[in-house]
Amino acid sequence: MKFVDNVIEISPDDPTVLVVNPHSRTGRERFENVRQKLAEAMNLIHAVLPSSETEFRSVLEYHCQKGIRRFIIGGGDGTLSAAANILAHRPVVLGVLPLGTGNTFFSGLNLPSSLPQLVEILASGPVSPIDMGLAETETAHRYFLNTATFGVSERLTKLLTEESKRRLGWLAWPKGVRRAIMQTPVFQVRLEYWNRVDAFRTRQLIVAKGRNLAGPVFMLDRASYQDGRLHVFSLGGKDWWSLLKVAGRLVLGQQISDRSAHYCAVKEVRVSTDPPMAVDIDGDVWELAPCRFTAQPRALWVIARFNEKTSLKGLSQGKAENNDG
Repeated sequence: MKFVDNVIEISPDDPTVLVVNPHSRTGRERFENVRQKLAEAMNLIHAVLPSSETEFRSVLEYHCQKGIRRFIIGGGDGTLSAAANILAHRPVVLGVLPLGTGNTFFSGLNLPSSLPQLVEILASGPVSPIDMGLAETETAHRYFLNTATFGVSERLTKLLTEESKRRLGWLAWPKGVRRAIMQTPVFQVRLEYWNRVDAFRTRQLIVAKGRNLAGPVFMLDRASYQDGRLHVFSLGGKDWWSLLKVAGRLVLGQQISDRSAHYCAVKEVRVSTDPPMAVDIDGDVWELAPCRFTAQPRALWVIARFNEKTSLKGLSQGKAENNDG
């Protein structure tokens, strides 16, 4: 692995560590197969199925200290988010094996789902730096790859068990979403950014980093992993129809133009809620608001095939529509 003009280049000879979450939807059953394929394609020095979060972190920290610079992580979005929090701002490269249910982060990397094709790219690149989001409360901080959300999604995370996601896959979501909406009250939101304040009521607030919001389904055409912005919006106001209208436009890949979405693209935003709501970070219920969110440019190196026009479009549109200097 080497830097060329501030770009990381990787090769099959680079020592590599594979870490697969056995609790992800297909992690345990596919572990041996992906281990074998990776060992045939690159210099795989270690492969592990960690039994706990503590072991997961210990394995990554240990190999970082030993000078390993490529980590292949297998699992879902929670697994990738946990790994990214350890590998952020380090001279290492993250490769992704989509072994979870939604695989939202993987969907945004423009990589093939076919294992032989994916392994070939994981062995040789290309590699790109991406932005991450950073959430901060008075007592804690955490990076995120996809979204930090308040409202319906936080309730949905609690309703969807690992067993239901493993057994039903995407079919577990429709029933869970309906129940989550019914159980989520309207709450007051206060956004502070650019020396201004926006206040409104909603059932779902989203702070997104990247184009994909839920697997391959919800897309933000004006966003990218390299645009230096967080994309903040609500799924409508306090009325059911506005939530469904904004969500429907996202499903269809349309731009967020509805007034009830309260859309903004920012480098930094402070979010307060009344009553205090928990923030869901990449599918993991975390701290209570208020919370400060900032975009972290070039925080992580990943193996990906980004479309340059798409990345630049997100940057140019964010600057043109929301110039925060």
